[in-house]
Amino acid sequence: MDLSIGRLHQLLLVARTGSFSRAAAELNISQPALSRSIAALEERYGFQIFNRMGHGVQLTTAGAQVIAQAEPLLQSLRVFDNNMRLFGSGAAGSLQIGLAPLLASQILGHFAGEFFAPDTIAQLRVMVRPGNDLLEALKKDAIELFLFPESHIDPGPEIDVEKFGHIQASCVVRSGHPLAARTDLKMEDLLPYPWASSIDPPVAKHKLSTARFVCDNYHILREATLRSDLVCICSLAFVAEQLEDGSLTAIAVADLPLPPTPIYLARLRGRIGSPLAETALKRIRQYLI
Repeated sequence: MDLSIGRLHQLLLVARTGSFSRAAAELNISQPALSRSIAALEERYGFQIFNRMGHGVQLTTAGAQVIAQAEPLLQSLRVFDNNMRLFGSGAAGSLQIGLAPLLASQILGHFAGEFFAPDTIAQLRVMVRPGNDLLEALKKDAIELFLFPESHIDPGPEIDVEKFGHIQASCVVRSGHPLAARTDLKMEDLLPYPWASSIDPPVAKHKLSTARFVCDNYHILREATLRSDLVCICSLAFVAEQLEDGSLTAIAVADLPLPPTPIYLARLRGRIGSPLAETALKRIRQYLI
C-alpha cells in the first residue's frame, strides 16, 4: 500500500473532523472502509496516528507531527496533479520550436496570439533561422521541432521529415500601380518594374528586371511594396488584409506559375511530441492550406 493524494486526504479529514464517521460521510465511503484504510497505514509504518476514544479520535503526538507534514505535502501533490493534467491537455509546459523566416513572418504573430489562451500557462520560445541552422538546433535538442518551406535541407538518418501543409504565393502591387488594372499580363510586362520576393523564383529570375529586392522578412517586403512600384511575390495569406482593404492588388501573370509551396515538419527520429507541441501544431496547421 503506497501513499496517495486520496489517502493523505483521508488522514487530514479524520484529523479535522475528529471522527471516522463524519470523515467517511464527507468522503462518501463507509466508516469501516475508512477505518481499515487508516489502520493499514498505521500498520505499515508501525505507530498509531490516532487515539480511538469512544465515538471520536484524537491525534497522538506522532500523529500531530504527521498531519503537520501532510498538509503542505497534500497541497503540493494537488498542484502537481493539476499541472500534470495541464501538461496532458497542452495548456502548460515549455515549448521550443523553430520556424524558417518567411514562415515566421506569415504565421508567428497569429500563432503566438492564439497560443496564449486564457487557460494557458505555458512558455513559448521560437527560433527564427534558415533551415540548416534550425536543423543543427534540433540535433542539439535546443528545439523540439521546426517547420520550413521546400525540402532543401539534408536531414540525415536521425531526423524525421514529413509534409505538413502548403502556403500559396501571390503576385501583388500597391494600389495605383501601373499594373494594378491590367488583366492580360505576361512576364515581359513586368520588366520595367523592380520586383521583390523572399527567394529568387527559379522560373522567373532571368525574365524579370535586374532591379530586385530579396528579403526573408515578409513584413519588410509588404511595407516596401506599399511604398514603391515593386512587384512582390509573397504569401497570399500574409497580404490578405491589404488585398481586402484595397491597399494592395493581386495581379495575374499568365506565364508566371506560382504553385503552392510545401511546408515540412522536422523532428528527431523516434521522439514522441509533447502534448504542448501537438497542440501548437494543430494551431499552426490552420494557417496553412
